[in-house]
Amino acid sequence: MTATSAPGPDTTNRTPAVAILRLLGGFQISQALYVAARAGIADELRAGARPVPAVAEATGLRPDLLRRLLRSLGAEQVFTYDEDRDAVALGPLGHTLCGDADDSVRDIALMWMETHYRPFAQLWSTLHDGVPAAERELGKPFFDWLGEDADRVAGFTSAMGNMMRAIRQDALDAIDLGGAEHLVDIGGADGTAIASLARRHPRLRGTVFDLPHVVSAATAALEAQGLADRIGISGGDFFQAVPAGADAYLACFILHDWNDKQSTRILERVHEAAAPGARLYLVETVLGRGPAPEIATMLDLTMMGMLDGRERTPEDWRSLLAGAGFRLTRTVETAGPMCVLEAVKVDA
Repeated sequence: MTATSAPGPDTTNRTPAVAILRLLGGFQISQALYVAARAGIADELRAGARPVPAVAEATGLRPDLLRRLLRSLGAEQVFTYDEDRDAVALGPLGHTLCGDADDSVRDIALMWMETHYRPFAQLWSTLHDGVPAAERELGKPFFDWLGEDADRVAGFTSAMGNMMRAIRQDALDAIDLGGAEHLVDIGGADGTAIASLARRHPRLRGTVFDLPHVVSAATAALEAQGLADRIGISGGDFFQAVPAGADAYLACFILHDWNDKQSTRILERVHEAAAPGARLYLVETVLGRGPAPEIATMLDLTMMGMLDGRERTPEDWRSLLAGAGFRLTRTVETAGPMCVLEAVKVDA
């Protein structure tokens, strides 16, 4: 039996030129993963190995070209291709492309390649004039472009749900709501994050707050989880105002999308709305912190290309919060790449 699935790329004996060639070829691997995700190859293999012709027929791909794709992704531990049997199975990473896996990133693969891939061809210009590559490629700011198409919004919301489950759940599990009665989830999309917290805290009431065309997806999701009686939805613009009077606010992977001036404005709206002594929880990366610091640097590059935001250092976060009337009380590192920054409203 000849199986194509490396135990993982071994870079220890590679020359610098070969190592760089591997990095330069990353765009090809990204597109190969997109094809695999879009075709649903991993879903076809959930029950075990299958002949390549059967997978090709089920996915509508050409078997001769599919074999070549599988060999390439086998080297990345996504699939295991058995040359002798002409059969393919999931590799160690392959299950993450299944649509129903707990740590699925399938929707991220689709969204990134459909919305992020082309703009990065403009990164050269961004480094010269500071205009995000996406804005140059799309002709307008990314979120404006995204909101023009309901399918794009749905795809982005699904991808953010993937992101929450894949790399944010450890951070959500680390949030100590101790005594909080009403939590407002700012930029909460379909309510995935607040629903996770509400299941752990049976007495917690909550509000999912996002743009009207985004937050509408939360209604069905909360009803399906039996949480609609405790968690409501509210539509609006967090640059203008957020729901008032709560004793706890959550912003889960929101502020990294915006520059310091914009982030300060969001935080000021929270400060104006929050009850005296209210707590604020930020789920974000912190540069140089956590077990996977490379995720923060990768996302910082994403922010550079797609938006006007950035990932931040511990001091960056402390200064940003202080400038909007919050005192950072602690930063909790988790098992994943995200941290929980806990802050309290400082009343004048």
